[in-house]
Amino acid sequence: MDERIERLLALAETQHTTIVELGQQVTRQAEQIGLLVQSVALLLGEELGVPVPEDGHGDEAARTDLDGKPY
Repeated sequence: MDERIERLLALAETQHTTIVELGQQVTRQAEQIGLLVQSVALLLGEELGVPVPEDGHGDEAARTDLDGKPY
């Protein structure tokens, strides 16, 4: 096989590996951001006097978004 073609294939494989790794990093960061947003939302709810029950028993507190609309 021509040396130039081999080099191009090697570069393509390297780029593919890099793209896969970047995709995995983005996935991990998205999960972490999601957890952070969830934590902030829970803290804001507690600050506004709408505690979220941790035990899952009893009546669930009414939940509203930042505009005050229930969800």
